[in-house]
Amino acid sequence: MNNTRLPLILRTKSFIALCGVLMLSCACQAQVTGAGSTLVRELMAGWATQYGPASGGVTYEAAGSSAGVSRATEQSVDFGVSDVPMTAAALRQAGLRQLPLAGAAVAVIVNLPELGGKAIKLNGDILADIYQGTITQWNHSQIVGANPGLVLPNRAIVPIWRVDGSGQSYIFSTYLSRGNSKWRRVIGSTNNLSLPAGKGVKGGQAVLDAVKATPGAVGYDALGGAQKAGLGIAELLNDSDKSVSPSSASITETLERAQWSKDSNAADMDCSAGPGAYPMAAVPYALIPVAIEKGRNAALPFVQSAAAQRDAQVKQVGLLPLPRIAKPQASAMR
Repeated sequence: MNNTRLPLILRTKSFIALCGVLMLSCACQAQVTGAGSTLVRELMAGWATQYGPASGGVTYEAAGSSAGVSRATEQSVDFGVSDVPMTAAALRQAGLRQLPLAGAAVAVIVNLPELGGKAIKLNGDILADIYQGTITQWNHSQIVGANPGLVLPNRAIVPIWRVDGSGQSYIFSTYLSRGNSKWRRVIGSTNNLSLPAGKGVKGGQAVLDAVKATPGAVGYDALGGAQKAGLGIAELLNDSDKSVSPSSASITETLERAQWSKDSNAADMDCSAGPGAYPMAAVPYALIPVAIEKGRNAALPFVQSAAAQRDAQVKQVGLLPLPRIAKPQASAMR
């Protein structure tokens, strides 16, 4: 298992900076509100602690990426956060600005004490069969074949997945779609999973708790949360047929190989194949309602300066800085 401590939500300080600017520049010191991605839940907690006392307060509800998009669109919050980028057309229709915050990753986590800390190798095909109820034991021939030399237990597999609208579910299901034709045809890439096997829970922390409490369980969550929980983290097969652990190096390679759109300020991860690239890297995006941004004149400038100048702070809170190729998108006024 790769023990590299990977930043949990790559653009943490961007958000923290965002809050700081919003709060400090608002004459009325109104409370700043946000909602969305659970990938940034630890970032937002730090942000509230740092900036709350100097302003009207900061609140962030880690309600999932779907909620981040819908609430930002409704303007019921000052900003939303989504792990799944919106298209340029969708942004125009919703009246939102989108800015990448940091680099992150979704990890596949397992509770297999028999492995003694050794990393298990998995791929999209195996995971799809597990979550569709076709593979039910950890010593199934497909898993054994992917892990030569690793002694796997005769233990039942308990798949854990999220029932709330989650960008992590989208990233996970997209990876499975690439490796399994049945999954691609029946389920596909989606924020909202409803699966025949295992147990659905609400929120990333609930996934961690369920996997940690259940020997034989498998799930997915932000890498930083998985590392903090002390769970086993799987190596995943990438598009170059290499098994890769999530690490600062492998996630950065994925982000650097991605195609970054000037129209939507988003990364196309489908173009990120490389021998050392981690296949479930992610970028949380700030979604700022244009009407609110114009009225307060703070959110967008704050995110821009944070994204461009806060790399050291991002690392301190367990995230990864955006690659150089993404910096123009993070700082551009659109």
